[in-house]
Amino acid sequence: MMKKISNEKLNGIVYTPKRIVNLILDNVNYTTEYNIHSKKIIDPSSGVGAFLVAVVDKFINSALKNNKTTNNIKSLLESNIYGFDIDKEAVENCRSNLNNVAKKYSILDVNWNLLCIDSLNREIVSKYFKKFDFVVGNPPYIRIQHLGKERRGKIQREWSLCQYGSTDIFIAFFELGYNLLNDRGKLGYITPNTFLKTKAGESLRYFLKESKSLKTLIDFEHYQVFDNATTYSVITILDKYNNKDIFSLYKGDLDNIKYLEDVNINNLNIDNWILTSNEILKKLKHIETRGIHLSKISDIHVGITTLADDYYIFKEPVIKADIATIRLKDGREFNIETSILKPIIKASVLKNSDDDQNRYVIFPYKKVKGEHKIMQENELKESYPLTYKYFLSIKKVLLARDKGKPNTVSWYAFGRSQGLDTSFGKKILTSGMNLKPNFIVWEREEYTFYAGYCIKFEGNLNWLAKQLNSSYMEFYINYISRKYQNNYKSFAKSFIEKFGVENIDLKFHRKQHTFVDF
Repeated sequence: MMKKISNEKLNGIVYTPKRIVNLILDNVNYTTEYNIHSKKIIDPSSGVGAFLVAVVDKFINSALKNNKTTNNIKSLLESNIYGFDIDKEAVENCRSNLNNVAKKYSILDVNWNLLCIDSLNREIVSKYFKKFDFVVGNPPYIRIQHLGKERRGKIQREWSLCQYGSTDIFIAFFELGYNLLNDRGKLGYITPNTFLKTKAGESLRYFLKESKSLKTLIDFEHYQVFDNATTYSVITILDKYNNKDIFSLYKGDLDNIKYLEDVNINNLNIDNWILTSNEILKKLKHIETRGIHLSKISDIHVGITTLADDYYIFKEPVIKADIATIRLKDGREFNIETSILKPIIKASVLKNSDDDQNRYVIFPYKKVKGEHKIMQENELKESYPLTYKYFLSIKKVLLARDKGKPNTVSWYAFGRSQGLDTSFGKKILTSGMNLKPNFIVWEREEYTFYAGYCIKFEGNLNWLAKQLNSSYMEFYINYISRKYQNNYKSFAKSFIEKFGVENIDLKFHRKQHTFVDF
């Protein structure tokens, strides 16, 4: 899609390069080698026409090769090419762009089938179901929670792949596109590759498996194919007539796309599609089943989340006895009570077990029956008057957190309650993203942490860290995890929890409440 920059974030728009457009059209066999001038095609999120401009050019050339007259071609264009978009201005720009293409071939005054509609309004678009030979496009990427309540509810009611959890509307466009295809139709989309691994994409993965329509996946992994967006992309080709469990897998960047092999979709775990060779899948399965899952012998937690780190966490504050001086990025300085500070580690930049970083977090909580609870405002004001005064000076900032959503605990509480108790104590720390495993033992119990994950283990932390920093983990995470720019991998709980730990003494290191023998 192509739309003006001011609308991009609002409508989830990412401009589609011509090379991507042509790659998708080639993979659905929309080429002049076939009689595409007699086939119906639609882009249900057409924008100003990145796909349709290329479609019209190929369509006219196909018709000319088959000796169609100008009048014949005009009529065929009007009955076979469609575009939907919610943006009225984009639709008009698309119309102009298509006219410019047709004009090159002396074809004028085409009555284009371009509709300004919400493509996910099932009531309107259902009359077009099972009509098209081809569906192509670059659907908008918008997390469903970022939509208005009414539209969000309507999408969840009308599109089965979006009924559960935090999803993205591009997943609904897969369901829409499939419904728009006739019995022999083909679909080609470029979308984020998140649906391959996330919980939100599970319904789509299940649908692709059950429908037996998946023909090709081109995974760009950590390579960037868009100029103005950090999006990790995959091209998905569906063929409604395919009816096979096998699909072809390709990987690489736009300059070097390589065929990997044909993959049996039944070999993929519905929880996480690992797109690799069958041989590597066997090795990954061996790692997961060779011992006991990490999550069965330990607890994996995230750190604290303030949603305003610049106002809670300070590096190298000036501490003199009972008073600490903190400095905001705008240059303002404040005095607060030293006793309300806790030492904190930023796991994402931690280098070794001796690196304390000299960071402190304002911690307006107290222990109540073994759990941290927020201090009541009167208590905070009386016991920590300097800190309370500081909080009042930044109250507007704190109230604006989480898009202005009221903090149900207190206006000066952290943005999330996670990690308040589990982030302290002896632990193994790791960044949420890294090039390779870097699990660091941290034995100073008074420290909390943020920007990463911790592993709590009752046994020898150094022994476990050695297993987690092994070549096995490096191999495992390289395939099991999501990849980001410059080949960084995610070390989130969902990607490390099934790592098999060998040679563990079960008498001492099992989690009694969750342990299951293999």
